Amino acid sequence: DVSWKVACGANVAYDQFPSQNQLFYPSAKGDTLWYDPVFRVETIDGRNVWCKRHYRVRHEKVPGTFRFSVLDNGVTSDEFWTIVDCAEDLSWIVFHYAGAAGAVGQRYIGGLLCTPDGTLPPESELEKIWDVLRSAEIEPWELFVVDNNDSSPGALEAGPPPLDFYRKTASVIG
Repeated sequence: DVSWKVACGANVAYDQFPSQNQLFYPSAKGDTLWYDPVFRVETIDGRNVWCKRHYRVRHEKVPGTFRFSVLDNGVTSDEFWTIVDCAEDLSWIVFHYAGAAGAVGQRYIGGLLCTPDGTLPPESELEKIWDVLRSAEIEPWELFVVDNNDSSPGALEAGPPPLDFYRKTASVIG
């Protein structure tokens, strides 16, 4: 199992959400992966709640590339993800993705810098990471830093994130 928290991301539609958990784990059959993003949102009436999605992940032919699919509010999204680079000790990883929800005519791209705890890597590593992001055509100024403060009022109101919500059933359905 590998799990990350988003430190910053380059998609305005997603990366402004606080407390973004990225959970990856094998399917029961072991031939694919599951990806469960769990993130906090503030509702229109001011409540803080957890949202979650459940993606099937298939390996593509080129190492480090994957196809993600999800049914989200009745619309299927298909995404192509690439591991752009990562630290040898896995203290950070950079993902790039491009997706589409064809039924509604929506296309999107983005990138994520993730770390185990959601904090930015040390300053000494950032220039290398910025170069990695630029190789994926993402400029550092395009990134939104994610609020991963577990002690913030919104995080305390939302309570603990439901990190194993899908995993309980995924182990049964494969």
